[in-house]
Amino acid sequence: LDYILPIWLFSVGFTYLAERESSSNMYVEPFTAGVWWSCLGILLVLAAAQRITSRKAEEKEGAVLAVVATWLQQDASAVPEGLSGRWTFTTLSIYSMLVHAYYTSAIVSALMSTGRGGPQNLRALADSRYAIASEDHDFIRGSMFDVETKWDDLEYLKRKKMTSKFYLDMRYGVQLVQQGTTAYHAEYHQLYSYLNTLTDDEVCKLQHVDTIPEIVTWITATRRGQWTNILRAAGAWLHETGLAKRLIKRMQDQPPPCRAALLAERVTFWDVVPLLGLT
Repeated sequence: LDYILPIWLFSVGFTYLAERESSSNMYVEPFTAGVWWSCLGILLVLAAAQRITSRKAEEKEGAVLAVVATWLQQDASAVPEGLSGRWTFTTLSIYSMLVHAYYTSAIVSALMSTGRGGPQNLRALADSRYAIASEDHDFIRGSMFDVETKWDDLEYLKRKKMTSKFYLDMRYGVQLVQQGTTAYHAEYHQLYSYLNTLTDDEVCKLQHVDTIPEIVTWITATRRGQWTNILRAAGAWLHETGLAKRLIKRMQDQPPPCRAALLAERVTFWDVVPLLGLT
């Protein structure tokens, strides 16, 4: 064989469904500590402003309760009668609405984001509850599982988990992954097209343990073929013009997206600075 052009993305590993890791501070996680302290400070300032601008005794008595109720998106009947009080109450309502929108999107993202808590390496996979299987590929057989390697973690995994029914069809392998009992070994870019049967929640739980991290491999052709030199010249031109990276990106298969992870990221103090300024 002649090696023509390094333009083919190649990566291999195990794919499985991980259970989400429980967290005792899950409901605090969406905001950083700076944001929580800022919210508390604004809450106290608005509570004091609401009490100061109140005209009636019952308004003053219910000022703090009205601020807390509005902050928690609950109904508050103690709306001040004065113009300044109503302006303060309007500011509070807008502020609490925006914070609530930030928080709810972030908490849903945190609760439904990519699954955690599963094995992160081959030795941990060998000690886990997952069975293993692999696509039947000559390269995988000849370089990993049908030969003895010098990779201790891989040999440990093979001794502990490998069975006579190790090599399975990719479609059936994805079904086992979907059941949550098996880690399936395959070339990722070949596997992605089979993952369209998974639900959104299952896609968000997908985890991987690499045996070959992503690399750019060479496209091969018949040795001394009639098109070899032409293809090499075309490949050199692609790299010289910078079009090779664009071609690789276009040819690359993408995994199905975790929709929940696209909702929001953790909100930092600087994200809410415009909101604080508006308040």
